[in-house]
Amino acid sequence: MRSLLSRRDFLGLSIGAAAASSVPEFQAFASSNESAVKDFPTTTFSSDQTAVRFYSKAVVEPVKILQLSDVHLFIDDERGDEYRQYSERMSKAYNHTRHFESGADTNPQEALKDIANRAKGQGYDALALTGDIVSFPSAAGVDYVKKTLSDVDAPFYYVCGNHDWHFEGMEGTERELRDAWIEKRLKPLFPKDVNPLAYSVKIKGIKLLFIDDSIYEILPSQLDFLRKELADAAPSLLFMHIPLYAPGRRVAFGVGHPEWNAAHDGNYKIERRPRWPEEGHNETTYAFRDEVLRAPNLIGVFTGHIHSYSLDVLNGKPSSVARAANDGSTLKIEVLPYPTER
Repeated sequence: MRSLLSRRDFLGLSIGAAAASSVPEFQAFASSNESAVKDFPTTTFSSDQTAVRFYSKAVVEPVKILQLSDVHLFIDDERGDEYRQYSERMSKAYNHTRHFESGADTNPQEALKDIANRAKGQGYDALALTGDIVSFPSAAGVDYVKKTLSDVDAPFYYVCGNHDWHFEGMEGTERELRDAWIEKRLKPLFPKDVNPLAYSVKIKGIKLLFIDDSIYEILPSQLDFLRKELADAAPSLLFMHIPLYAPGRRVAFGVGHPEWNAAHDGNYKIERRPRWPEEGHNETTYAFRDEVLRAPNLIGVFTGHIHSYSLDVLNGKPSSVARAANDGSTLKIEVLPYPTER
């Protein structure tokens, strides 16, 4: 049996609550970066529904990131004709939304254009796209994302969501389909020469880690990647699609939920996909979650999937879920030098 962190190690915050907390030093962090991170400098954060701000003595220059998730673009063209039987349901989902600010009628296509226009000239160092940017692997959707975001004066970095690569009812395991449609459709959204399942970029000394958890499972190679990337003790942010399990959250909410298994999978029929396994998560997935929570230099986790804003503080670090961007919503993330003491 694996050992779970005790319930008192967690503090859950309800939607809309502001929060402030310190990231503690975990002397018990048992991995290859133990000696490098045990003296990681003090880091604090504050948050509301529109922004998360970190303050760290390990930071020299401010870093400003815009997160967007779950745009659910449904546009398609003749390149998708032979796959209509697999895209039919999701091609009709989220097509009409209301703008988060004005309340005006909008749609994912217009919402993404609005986000790009608002991001221009705002000094962002990067845009982080945390999955379900398209509702199925549409070549037209991928083209639209690249064209629209190319107008923003900041690079974008992408990690898959479960819908990005999923043609509902298509034969194959989730791993096989994810690999196939990343190669066939989604590859243009990734930086060149990276592993789409796990890669990192470094901006002004801050590491951004992008790890694909869109099948609710973590592979051994992804766990190895995490350990290696955290070994140099740089302040790091983790971007994924599906949130980490937090006590009190429903089963579908988080990766690493102890009740994630076939008995609790209510959507496999409508989504026409394999049912979650009877035995639940693999041990690698549990180990991954534990390492994320114990790593002092991994100061925050940013995801989507749920479509509504939420914030849990897990072992002193924020695990934040962004609102769905199909109504124009985004989350601003800032990593700032620790305030000078007076």
